[in-house]
Amino acid sequence: MLERAEKERTRYEAGRDDESMKRTAAAMEQSRRVAQLSEQRHLQRFFSGLKRFVQTMTLSCRASLGVVAIVVTSGLARADGGEPSTQGILDARRYEVAGFPIVGGNSDIGVQFGGAATFTKFYDGAFPYLWNIDLLLSGSVKDDQNGFRLVQQSHVLRLDAPDLWSGRLRVDSRASFQRTINEGYFGLGNATTAVLAPGAAGARQYQYLQEESRIRTIARFHTGTPVDIALGGIVRFESPDAYPGSKLAEDLTGSGPSQSQPFSVQGGEAAFLAGVAAGIMIDTRDSEFVTRSGIFYQVGAGVTAGSAEQIAYGNASAVLSHYAPLGGPFVFASRFVASFEFGRVPFYDLAQGGTFEPQYLLGSESGVRGVPDGRYAGAVKMIANTELRATPFPRFVLFRQRLRIGTTTFFDAGRVWSGYSLISGADGTSLGLKYGVGGGLFLQWGEAAIFRVEAAYSPDAESANPGFPLGIYVSDGLMF
Repeated sequence: MLERAEKERTRYEAGRDDESMKRTAAAMEQSRRVAQLSEQRHLQRFFSGLKRFVQTMTLSCRASLGVVAIVVTSGLARADGGEPSTQGILDARRYEVAGFPIVGGNSDIGVQFGGAATFTKFYDGAFPYLWNIDLLLSGSVKDDQNGFRLVQQSHVLRLDAPDLWSGRLRVDSRASFQRTINEGYFGLGNATTAVLAPGAAGARQYQYLQEESRIRTIARFHTGTPVDIALGGIVRFESPDAYPGSKLAEDLTGSGPSQSQPFSVQGGEAAFLAGVAAGIMIDTRDSEFVTRSGIFYQVGAGVTAGSAEQIAYGNASAVLSHYAPLGGPFVFASRFVASFEFGRVPFYDLAQGGTFEPQYLLGSESGVRGVPDGRYAGAVKMIANTELRATPFPRFVLFRQRLRIGTTTFFDAGRVWSGYSLISGADGTSLGLKYGVGGGLFLQWGEAAIFRVEAAYSPDAESANPGFPLGIYVSDGLMF
């Protein structure tokens, strides 16, 4: 009996121990689960915090990138032309008025005075403006043995309306009067000299009196592409006067050394001339005022007839301008011009080129700078202009007018051929390039008004001003 009681006590204690072990195991399992749950919550809190951190950093990065973008954009806007963008600042419907005085002169023309002014209306999306009016009035007075008189005059009135016919037509009209007592004529060809001959008419040997009245119109029909159809018309009255004993007087009368030339010279009589032209213009310029990128091509042909000396001739030309930004405020600009004339061409047109807008090419502020007006003339003319332009200074306001100063550094070169012969004594046997190099400043007043002052060195400059190998030019607008 005692043995059975001992066995029952042993089974009781074993059961209690087993129950205790189960409770301990359950407690350990619960503790493990609590620890696991705590770890999971800790990880959740960690990753939740990490997620918020990443989100915060992402927002911060986005904000930082936005600030950087704004700074970069602002920097680029300022670098583009050296000024902040004016979009949103200028009134889209506004008028701009600008003016610039002209003061100068020399012993030939006396004291020169005058002024240039421009009046422009901007209106919404009309590009580059709704209309523009330019006016140039200039004259000189001199007191000499002939008394006190008006010696030289230059007057120009230009109206440009680029937004006609709902933006499909642009009409550019210009009326001008020019009287120049010292216009240059040195003969025809690339090998003409400028040495005074014994007994010559002094400083007048290579000069003549030019008087011209001109009205010209250019109509550009927009095709919806960069290519425009261009039509032009010019009516003018020419009244040149050769000084006795001058080179022009010799060539017109057929006397003197010019008789060895295989061509005749005409244009000495006063005459009315009328011309028409047609061609295309390709324009991708970002601006017509201070261009930074794009091209502007003018290719055309025309005919002209005169009322005297059976003047009648044809012409063809290509004017190819290119613009490329170099970074910051710098722009590289270049232009190539080729002009061909055939028929009975008056001598004063042989110094000019361009179908729609004839300009002096081998000389003056519109051609090879530094070379005097009329220094070289011929039926074929080719020139190249290269410029490094810069607008390194920001715009400033003076008397409530927005102004900007820019610089130009340039090299020009060109050549003429008296005719279409491969070899001609009038043109020489060498390459014979004529060149000019120099620089200057320009003032942009508002958007549309630009005035420039430039100086150019050329070995040919002394042809007009002995002992002074520089050409000084004051003009409106950039050269091209």
